[in-house]
Amino acid sequence: MRPTISEVRAWSPEPLRTVSSQLIEADRRVEDILDESRQRADAQFATWKGVAATAAGAHLSTTLRASSRISIAVRSIADLHAGAANTLGHAYREARTIANEATFSGMTVTDIGEVFPPAPLSPINVADILQNNQYAETAVTFGRNLSAALDTVERVELDSDAALAIAFRQLSELLEAPSALVSGPIILPDNPTELSTYWNTLSPSEKDSLATRYPTIGNRDGLPALDRDYYNRRYLDSLSTSPDRTYAAVASELRPDMFLLSISTDGHAVIALGNPDTADNVATLVPGTGTSLGGIDGDLARTTAMFNSARAASPGSANSVILWSGYDAPPSLPDAGFDSFADGAAPALDKFQDGLRASHDGPASHNVMIGHSYGSTVIGAATTGGASLDVDDLVFVASPGVDADRVSDLRLDSTSAADMGEHVYATTAFWDPVQLVPKVLGTHGFDPSDPAFGAQVFESAPGSPGLAVHGEYWNAENPALNTLGRIISGTT
Repeated sequence: MRPTISEVRAWSPEPLRTVSSQLIEADRRVEDILDESRQRADAQFATWKGVAATAAGAHLSTTLRASSRISIAVRSIADLHAGAANTLGHAYREARTIANEATFSGMTVTDIGEVFPPAPLSPINVADILQNNQYAETAVTFGRNLSAALDTVERVELDSDAALAIAFRQLSELLEAPSALVSGPIILPDNPTELSTYWNTLSPSEKDSLATRYPTIGNRDGLPALDRDYYNRRYLDSLSTSPDRTYAAVASELRPDMFLLSISTDGHAVIALGNPDTADNVATLVPGTGTSLGGIDGDLARTTAMFNSARAASPGSANSVILWSGYDAPPSLPDAGFDSFADGAAPALDKFQDGLRASHDGPASHNVMIGHSYGSTVIGAATTGGASLDVDDLVFVASPGVDADRVSDLRLDSTSAADMGEHVYATTAFWDPVQLVPKVLGTHGFDPSDPAFGAQVFESAPGSPGLAVHGEYWNAENPALNTLGRIISGTT
């Protein structure tokens, strides 16, 4: 049934978000227990042989497979709660805004959503009569809009309840009996939107069966962040036992509030702080020259600094900041003079952003792309030469150039060339030597931090002569960090 105005004004998305977080936390605790049990069992099987050992191993595999499917079902329920917080939050906010505007305009709003004009003025002249008529018409308009908004709230609540009912039924079925594995050849859609649609038709058992056949399935753009994180953490566990200790280092950096969106044997990783599927604001950081998994701790520290800055800029918003180390970065400064690394990365970056849009719950999020150093050149390659990104704003930090001479040369899916200047930001510290690249060498085009480029230039701490200043934009005392938080949260 439709909510009352009192319920609209009192409603908060936080209980739904809390349930989602608690479910994810509980699921990860269970995973830790199962991992420990599996390790102990493996140690026993190293010396325990024979028919009984074989039977015990088969039983353990069946149990672990069943627990994996249950975990996916639980995460689906967690995702639905977080998605409902996002979608319902938008619907309730719209209804609350209309009710408040009606009250501010002098209307009387009843608890069931009726809107009445103020007491009529004594019609002693034509002006009073016209004013009374205007109040009456305004009340009708507010009443119609408020009624539609309340209907939307009711519809979204029913849709959310129905989706949760299906998810709980699937969980119940998993607890009752084992499900058959997916058989036969499966060709997964490559398009993120098509993959998202297909994935959402699968049961938890079918999803887990596909993951058994394709261990790297979590790397696919378009899948929900919760599912990507679950399967990629499982895949990372297998990589962490390899002689290459890089993957063990990545595992040690992951926190419960992080989502492992991609991990691969070619040294690439994508990690989100906060769930991008349920966030109001989503930012993606593309790091620059020398980026590798071995130095991921420093890149994650910058990601965390921006996440905290965005939260401070807009305390009521849900934010996600993503480290996208999904490309082969130039290994050295001389290599950074070539466009080939950026050109090779651009299609993957574009597809990743399309995947974020496809898997997002509720109204579209405010998405920002941030490039540091050569990372800005990657963004340039993804927004020039006929290419375009499905994001709202671009930010270039310490850029050597983006292979464009003016901001109007860049392209975003939903922004005209004439309006690009309102959606592109840039900063370079006074002592940062990177500015010599566009100003002296001109290797990657014009300097985006030059006002003539047409971007919105913002302040950074000047730093000191040397190379250290190139990485100081995320220091707590640097004004650039506060501005980055405002850009991410859409509060500039």
